[in-house]
Amino acid sequence: MVSTGDWTFGLEIWLPGVPNPIDIRGTDEASALLADKWPVTFGSAFERALSVCAAVLDGTMHPDSAKRALIDAAEAIGVSWMDRVYHVPARSEVFARGPSISRSH
Repeated sequence: MVSTGDWTFGLEIWLPGVPNPIDIRGTDEASALLADKWPVTFGSAFERALSVCAAVLDGTMHPDSAKRALIDAAEAIGVSWMDRVYHVPARSEVFARGPSISRSH
């Protein structure tokens, strides 16, 4: 069974009419956002995001799949998002691992 814990990296989502970004750390929060506050509640990207969130919560998909589906739903309707890093590594950790790449839209 797959864990439904927090994502590797969260997201900040900027919904229309909401003055501050919404911080989403995992599938539970993504599912609630889609159900309660998502501005467009139709379309294939929205429906897929709901379906993937349900599969993650059932334990049949990896949690980061829900993150990707939420990003796809956001991009389908022009909602801005940005990866959110909760842990900033010490300099020595960065040099040991090499550079990381973060995406935003």
